Amino acid sequence: MPQLGTFDGDLLTVAAWQRIVLAALPLLTLAAFGALYAHGAYLALPVVMLMHFVVTVAYLHDVAHGSAGLDARVTHGVLFIVSVLVLQSGHSFRYTHLHHHAHCLEEDDLEGAPARGGLLAALLAGPLYLPRLWRESLRKIRPARDRRWMIAELATSLALVLLALWVTRWTTGPLLYCAMAWIGGWFYPLATAYLPHYKPGSKPLEQARTMRGAIVPALFMNLTYHLEHHLYPQVPTLNLRRLARRLDPHFAARGLRPTQVY
Repeated sequence: MPQLGTFDGDLLTVAAWQRIVLAALPLLTLAAFGALYAHGAYLALPVVMLMHFVVTVAYLHDVAHGSAGLDARVTHGVLFIVSVLVLQSGHSFRYTHLHHHAHCLEEDDLEGAPARGGLLAALLAGPLYLPRLWRESLRKIRPARDRRWMIAELATSLALVLLALWVTRWTTGPLLYCAMAWIGGWFYPLATAYLPHYKPGSKPLEQARTMRGAIVPALFMNLTYHLEHHLYPQVPTLNLRRLARRLDPHFAARGLRPTQVY
């Protein structure tokens, strides 16, 4: 595959307003959850929660890969804030995700491990998936500062759950949010490992999949361009669609056919 430098430099460029919007989306969807709960629109909450997860993961992807336009000091704070919104650890995510890219679907790739099994195994892995990644990160993450950030993220998430339990005397909204956030994490093995790496092959272009369409990729913040992301992880998620179009001739020359979706 061609080097990224052979393409136009605009693939690494994102307008300042776009970066601001992408960073604000996790907070906006959280606010939408609260507003809908306050108005009794309970049936809409799962949809908003799904949107919340998608925009949060998309932004964490960019932050973890250093493509969000943040310096190192700000990155630590953003990883903390955004991941705690979904009761997770941003520093653990960065460690396991970058390891996944460096050792994709190898034996020690815990993030990608569900892709090596079947659908049922991926679903059953859900409840313990994130705790296993956290345990692995605590054992191996370097430097020690990143481990301290990770401990702070998990401790803050636990404190938020305890706070949600305490305020149930007035409202159950925060506890419902925490429950949905925790259960939502159970679908990570399916959504971020099994489906993007479905039936992987032995060659680099066979280890991840790409899904093309007008609606589904937009709804999932371009995360369906998973092969493109693995080939060029430094490209921001907002530019993955543009990257995909430029890779089409190279994919076609190698007999690779993207999966077509709506």
